[in-house]
Amino acid sequence: MRCSWCQKTVTRNLSIKEILWPSIIMNQYCKSCHNRLTQVPKDSCPTCRKSGVMEKCEECMQWQRRFPTYDFMHHAFFVYDSAFQEWLFQYKFLGDYRLRSTFTTELKSYFKQERHSLICPVPLSQDRFLERGFNQTQALLDAAGIPTVQLLEKAIHTAPQAQKNRIERLAVPQPFVPTNRVHLIKGKKIILFDDVYTTGRTLFHAADVLRPYQPAMIRTISLAR
Repeated sequence: MRCSWCQKTVTRNLSIKEILWPSIIMNQYCKSCHNRLTQVPKDSCPTCRKSGVMEKCEECMQWQRRFPTYDFMHHAFFVYDSAFQEWLFQYKFLGDYRLRSTFTTELKSYFKQERHSLICPVPLSQDRFLERGFNQTQALLDAAGIPTVQLLEKAIHTAPQAQKNRIERLAVPQPFVPTNRVHLIKGKKIILFDDVYTTGRTLFHAADVLRPYQPAMIRTISLAR
């Protein structure tokens, strides 16, 4: 097995299931690559997981004032630092599709307790999908064997978030519309999944489209914050 990031050979014990069905073995990342990433520390915003703050951060308080009836709660695995940015650039912008299996262990472990929730990856516009060739969030969940449901479509093609400053990101108009499957969410827990949480604008846009359809709750998750 090779590390999905650095491509070095990784030696580990296989499970009985992997021995019986070797086709299910997926490349993950090696200990060296794992150590390059920084997990979100305990001293982070309890609402959005922003590092370096012990109480609800100013960004979350601004969102709460804007959406006072939305019980927002976010989870993230890693800090959005230079190491994670390097991985994301290789995966998302250079199109290294092999990296979709990098975080299967983390995703499987997290979603194991969410078997009754509806998992919705943040969609791409049709133009972006044709340009990139894959939806990076959908591919991450597919590699981990996480079932998903498409509740949203991105009707407006926008420039990549990485090309915008904070003010430009917050000013982006609502790009999402509900799909014909949105009737499934009434009374259900919904989890919106994205690769990175920066300003929160994308995930709040997504949640704002779904809230009128009366889900029991909406939670959000990203690989990095």
